[in-house]
Amino acid sequence: MMGIISENIGDILNKIEQGKQKISKNYIIGDSQTPFIDRNSVKASRINEKGGEESLWKSGMGISWLIGAVQNYPISPDVNSIIINIGTNGGFNLKDDVSGLVSTVKKKFPNAKILAVQGSWGWGNNSKITQEKVDKYYDKFRNLGVIVVGTPIGKVKDPHSNLPVYSTIGAEIDSLL
Repeated sequence: MMGIISENIGDILNKIEQGKQKISKNYIIGDSQTPFIDRNSVKASRINEKGGEESLWKSGMGISWLIGAVQNYPISPDVNSIIINIGTNGGFNLKDDVSGLVSTVKKKFPNAKILAVQGSWGWGNNSKITQEKVDKYYDKFRNLGVIVVGTPIGKVKDPHSNLPVYSTIGAEIDSLL
């Protein structure tokens, strides 16, 4: 009997801890891979499950769209962290306005820690992208003080399913928050 009670108490304490973690505002923003990152992080989530400008994530979008969406978002000093998931749809273009995105995120979320998730390649228009190009792209984030999550979504056939790499990324995000 005592084992059952202590097991139930453990479950209750775990749920309370997860509830506390959800109170922190840690938002994932970006493109179509955002929902998969969300599913695999305990501490971070999308602003809204429906993609669009007000949610700061949408399928098929690149950095210019994300900058515009963030510019239209209200200043939110109560947000703890922003996790940026962008680069894939633009082909990791080194001419992308990464500094514009980061400065806009800092203005709208002045107290937020900023992280970036490295996108996916090896499929569609990104079939010829190399790890070297991806590294150079995310170095732009690093040089602006953004914490780049170590594990990229990576070279995959299709990033639009709950691949095992997303659980690794989710755990890394949770450890950084």
